[in-house]
Amino acid sequence: MKKILLAAVAALAIVGCSQNEEIEKAGEKAEINFGTVVKNSTRAAITKDAALQESGFIVYAYKTAEAIADATKLGDALMDSVEVTHPSDSWIVDGAPYYWPFEGKIQFFAYAKDDAVKNFKVAADAKYPTLEYTIADTAPTQIDFVVAKATDLSKQAADVSLTFTHALTQVNFSAKSENTGMEYKITSVKLANVYNSGTYNFKDGKWTKTDAAILKTYDYPLADGGVSVTGGAAEATSLSQTNGALMLMPQSMTATSKIIITYEVWKDNVLIDKVENFDISLSAVAAWEAGQKIRYTLALTSKGATVSFAPSVGEWGEPETDPLNPTPAA
Repeated sequence: MKKILLAAVAALAIVGCSQNEEIEKAGEKAEINFGTVVKNSTRAAITKDAALQESGFIVYAYKTAEAIADATKLGDALMDSVEVTHPSDSWIVDGAPYYWPFEGKIQFFAYAKDDAVKNFKVAADAKYPTLEYTIADTAPTQIDFVVAKATDLSKQAADVSLTFTHALTQVNFSAKSENTGMEYKITSVKLANVYNSGTYNFKDGKWTKTDAAILKTYDYPLADGGVSVTGGAAEATSLSQTNGALMLMPQSMTATSKIIITYEVWKDNVLIDKVENFDISLSAVAAWEAGQKIRYTLALTSKGATVSFAPSVGEWGEPETDPLNPTPAA
């Protein structure tokens, strides 16, 4: 009877025991805590550690008896849509404490807190979760959505290290012309007929089009009055503005995907032509991948424009000349 009573007292002393299975004896419990890093940050509300700390993230944790590669499914969640915040100098886990199980492996999946995330789920007999995400309509409101996973972890005293990576594609534009003596003023650039939403799979970091996805047109923000491009210049002119990069759904181009550009052609301060809503097909352009930073260079003429079909694809944090990388939001 004494042993049973002691066991009951010990159980009552553990806060949230129902959500922490197979806890070791009190002197050897290890609480689950988190540390984070954002890989190759450049832009938007949640791309840097400090901004991620401001927004917080949502985490799920699942226990498997063996490594995830050998598991048949994830099973029930030990941490189910738990919010993690950083109000001062450390991460605070809502509903804590959560404890490491005595045996088995833990699979962690997380994403930056974002109202655009919908329908996080684990399909029957699946080993990895998925979520749905919809892109905001304008560049200044588009967020650099980041995700993380840490698999096959066992009980440890150290914080769980979550490395957040960029899940969307960043798109920027530059322009050039070989026509020496000409000046071009670009007043509008749009990306038309690209899908606005997708389902992200934590297994491989790939996106698939959601059933609700629609083809959208996105305006690329330009400076007031447009951007001037000097013909014959050695380097292409960046069209980028602060917080102006498009953060879009990774995808393959459709037959109707295109860039639409409007610009004026000047010579000796005289307007000699105006090109309005000129279409540049993107149907032959390679698919956008998660975490890619793509820059399309537009080659301007007096009649229209072409696009580089081998656009520059750089690392997310790769430095460039001029103000090519938008400034992180304050």
